[in-house]
Amino acid sequence: MSKKKESLLWQFRKDNESRTHYILGTMHVKSEEAYTPVSVAKHYMELCHTYIGEMDLNDPELSNIGDYFINQDGLVLEDLIGKKKYNKYSQIILKAFDIDLDEIAHYKPLVISNMIAESIITKNFDVALDHFLWEYAQAIGMEMKGLESATDQFEIMKSIPMESQLKGLKSCVKNVNTFRSKVLKMSELYAQGELNELYQSAKKSMGELRKLMIYDRNAKMTERLLDIASNGATFSAVGAAHLGGAKGMLRGLKKAGYKVNPIKIN
Repeated sequence: MSKKKESLLWQFRKDNESRTHYILGTMHVKSEEAYTPVSVAKHYMELCHTYIGEMDLNDPELSNIGDYFINQDGLVLEDLIGKKKYNKYSQIILKAFDIDLDEIAHYKPLVISNMIAESIITKNFDVALDHFLWEYAQAIGMEMKGLESATDQFEIMKSIPMESQLKGLKSCVKNVNTFRSKVLKMSELYAQGELNELYQSAKKSMGELRKLMIYDRNAKMTERLLDIASNGATFSAVGAAHLGGAKGMLRGLKKAGYKVNPIKIN
């Protein structure tokens, strides 16, 4: 993907159809960088009938989300990694990220890793970008849809091996400066609209989980998007890492016969 062919926001349409659709890559955080595309996104949302989030935020199943964040059988992190390593992690995380590990030790290691990453990014807004866009779409009367159900995401979370979760957490604390720089770099790349680099970075960080977390989900979300798009003009918003690459959603839309073009944001 060449530099001039990169953007966070894309339009797609078929030659034989009058309706135009839009898809935006998002970040699930509350930073100023994440909100970079908001004004342009709002303009194109107002041209569409249906808003499609990565997940249906009105799904009643979301009320159970906390159950899926917590380790089963009452286990805490110390049970999973041993007292010595837990004490070491606790000291590092408190010093580097100002997070008391004892308060979140009942969560799955993947959730703890995400909490650490989010603590690095400045919170300029009350809600993450994807929540803001969802609320705006509802406020202007758009029909609301999701590419994945809460159950879909819960099943994915349950499928991530504990060994992989612990490996990810270890990478957070092994070299905190490297981890901090990586998180901040992702935020910077997003603000600059560097979609391909975002995808490559996410793919690398996912390691052995990239099929489960990216490729398989891309295929399912693209299929769902195409189904909804057959009924009217849509604006969809998904994590930016899902758009790029040979198995990304943009490529999937092209394979389905759509012409896909970037929209300039800044």
